[in-house]
Amino acid sequence: MSDLAKENKFITVKMLKEYLQTYPDQITVKIYTEVLENFEDEELVPDLILRNLGLSEEDFK
Repeated sequence: MSDLAKENKFITVKMLKEYLQTYPDQITVKIYTEVLENFEDEELVPDLILRNLGLSEEDFK
């Protein structure tokens, strides 16, 4: 587990990449897609990224 994902126990990078495909703000999508390239697909998304996007586990169920 990454020290960057202390609160997130569920959302992987792959899940977030898929979610971003339908995200309305394309500038945000481009930025976070580039940031997520620094992580493996099966890694948990860092808490700060989820907070910045206003997302929680509920958004992925």
